[in-house]
Amino acid sequence: MTTSPEALEFQKRIAANNARILEPDLDNGRELLAERSAIYTDFIARWAAGLAAEFDRPFAVAALGGTGRAELTPCSDLDIVFLFADPVEEEPTRGFVRRLQEETLHTRGFRDRFGFSIQGLPYAFDDIPNLREKDLNAFLDLAPVFDPGDLCSEYRRRIRATYDPFEHFLHVRRLWLKQIERPGITAERIAGFDLKNDAQRVFLAAIWTIAGRDFRHSHEVYEELGGDDPRDLEAFYFLLRMRGWIHLRRPPGGVPTALGNHEEDVMNFDDFDSFGEWLPEGAATTERFEFAEEVRARLLAARRRVVSFARGVIESELRPGRPVSPGHPVALGAGGLYHANPETCVTDQDRSSAALSLIHIAQRYEVPIDASELLTTFDRAGDWLAPVPELGALFLETRGSLAASFDFLSRIPGAEDRLFPGYGRFESSLDERVRTERVIMRGLLEREKMRELETERREGERILAESRTPDRLTDTGYDIRIEVETARLTNAQLAAVKLALKTKRLPLTPDDLVARNDPTRSLSERFSSGFSGIPLDEYYTRSFAKAGFDPDVLDLARFLVANRRTFREIADAGLIDDLAVEDLLERCGGDREKARALYVFTRIDRHAWESPRQKPTLFFNIRELYAKACMPEERRFDPYRLLGEAGLADRDSQEILLDFGRDFFEGIYRHYAVRFCPHLLRLADPDRSRKPKAILISNGPSAILGVAARDDRGMAASISGALWKQGVGLSQAHLFSAMNHGLALDFFHLAPPAQNGADRPGYGDLAALVEEAIESRLHRSDEDEAALPDVALGITLTEWRHGLYRLRGESAGEVGALIYLLCCKANRRLRADVHGVTSQADRLGSRASVFIRLPESLDLADAREIVENWG
Repeated sequence: MTTSPEALEFQKRIAANNARILEPDLDNGRELLAERSAIYTDFIARWAAGLAAEFDRPFAVAALGGTGRAELTPCSDLDIVFLFADPVEEEPTRGFVRRLQEETLHTRGFRDRFGFSIQGLPYAFDDIPNLREKDLNAFLDLAPVFDPGDLCSEYRRRIRATYDPFEHFLHVRRLWLKQIERPGITAERIAGFDLKNDAQRVFLAAIWTIAGRDFRHSHEVYEELGGDDPRDLEAFYFLLRMRGWIHLRRPPGGVPTALGNHEEDVMNFDDFDSFGEWLPEGAATTERFEFAEEVRARLLAARRRVVSFARGVIESELRPGRPVSPGHPVALGAGGLYHANPETCVTDQDRSSAALSLIHIAQRYEVPIDASELLTTFDRAGDWLAPVPELGALFLETRGSLAASFDFLSRIPGAEDRLFPGYGRFESSLDERVRTERVIMRGLLEREKMRELETERREGERILAESRTPDRLTDTGYDIRIEVETARLTNAQLAAVKLALKTKRLPLTPDDLVARNDPTRSLSERFSSGFSGIPLDEYYTRSFAKAGFDPDVLDLARFLVANRRTFREIADAGLIDDLAVEDLLERCGGDREKARALYVFTRIDRHAWESPRQKPTLFFNIRELYAKACMPEERRFDPYRLLGEAGLADRDSQEILLDFGRDFFEGIYRHYAVRFCPHLLRLADPDRSRKPKAILISNGPSAILGVAARDDRGMAASISGALWKQGVGLSQAHLFSAMNHGLALDFFHLAPPAQNGADRPGYGDLAALVEEAIESRLHRSDEDEAALPDVALGITLTEWRHGLYRLRGESAGEVGALIYLLCCKANRRLRADVHGVTSQADRLGSRASVFIRLPESLDLADAREIVENWG
């Protein structure tokens, strides 16, 4: 392939620059790198000028970072951006961006023409408010490459008007601390000295600290430093000069890391011992030795100087205190944030506003509060702190950690009780979890929940931001992710969830009154909630009337606390059918956004105690209930879509799976259809094996036993009996029938292995045992019935839904035995078809329900008489 004239020119100019870098002149670092940078930007400008005629809107090509500072070394990355005034998602800008990226990203057009590559990101004016931290800092050194309309100046003006100088300072300081405080990093270190991170970035952190005050280019700061004592700047230029020479000693083709680091920058002993090679051929050995000594001495001095300079600049910002903004009373000192004018706070309202504002700033910027503030701004806050508007701002702040803010407040006796009536009694009380775990008290447990909420929110935002199809993630199906649901909450809804988590046990609810009047409970159970004594309907409006919360936030928080058991109550009540979904939506007033907030609140509230790991079946049902409630009606029953996506579009598979009916395809179990389809096709063929197939399906800490078989009324008894005799706990089951094909597809939720007894730590060959029990019709004979365990304390039969009946039993013993007894009796005595099984166990004992359809020849009254006469 013929090399283009521009590429030949580029190669010639770069080769000349390389030759100058290899010369032993140590004092021309800035000149050499500016020359090298201009080689690249000249060709980029030439290319951009040729394309500009295709676009009649404001457009510029600009350089950022080291490219914008004209400090390119042989292994440096090119930081190029395309600037627009109009949104890049809209035409004609969108089409022009595609044109630029076609040449620079999707094809080799630019590279083949000029001999090097660029990858430029497009920006528009509406992207400016979203520039933060690393991206914002890169724009500090914005420099035009091709900018006929002076768009770069307008970008700088707009950034300067909207950026947060204090936040920028914190970012730069953290960057500096990360570099300067790494273990083993000293000026004398030889092995592993990183020219970019241990020298260049350390110096630039000081430059950015100064430039960031009013968003100036680094070159403006360089000019100021070159005045009375230019040695700091000269040391920096010497390090850049060294970097250029070291890069040319490395093999070409190095690839930077995601953070922009280059292995070519890392110097080791061999590099420090090779400076004599910088001299040209013919130099005497003595000359090389003395030159190497000089270079090492200058390198050591330069390393010390840039570190000293940076430390002095950055930490000097804290000596007088760095205000959050000009005139703001809160400033950052060496010990953390402090209130600069405490004498201006006269009333309790003033002091409360100052205290909570200080906490808010610490939360937003994630910096500590100076410990001395405990004796100044927060002195005796438990006597005067009040819920002022700054309290609402804490909850509405989406940055930082509200849990960390309450960690700080928890150090001050009585402070939280002043803000949240009843909190003092709450945090010192002992509930069931505290008595069981015996480790920490309730206040810290509450903050752990808040921290979990914040973690899930951040993770959900990351997932949505990185997803190529975020609409699919938020298009609710059964693959519910708590992180994504949390990220979908509005800021106001999130604030309500936080407030509900903080105050859940403080208002006096009707359930609290029932508990207090229940003499069968212990005193700690009877008085584990409702600590404020203020009725729920009054608590939020009375306690937070002046706290800066929107009434909708308070109303949602009240709703969440009032319905804190709603998901569990509905999920425990029976099968998740249409009426269960209607019940949830009715309690939420038909508002699916409110249902989402309640779901997030419920999951976070139970993230560690009675959690999805401890109670996987309960939360399986809660997930199905929530998904059904939020799913549009037209999507809930769409078997053709499911089968098509799964690759099961053949007629025979569809015919069988559709025969399982609406209950199957509306529910969560339809997602398991694919792995059972081959077995159902085999079972439906009279010329093939009729052997049942059982498969263990992972479900978090437990498992679901799926069974495909020929339909058989006694199968529930065989399976529940096999599970009980193997010591495997059963928490619920759903049984589906394809009546036209005589097939059954059943799902049994097994207890986690740890709950199956120490002698049965896992499931073993359970699937094979269940297949044998079905095929041989085990555990349902006269002898089996006669040998049933005598565990039932009471059995009742009621109509649960039209045509669907509930056979319910209670037991003081093992719930698995009770389920087996009910399934066996339903089969043998009532000749009933079993459609589902649910169970619960708590301090009062075990309860199980078997949902059945009675034969047409048996009405409810006669069936009840049979049940009552069971021996």
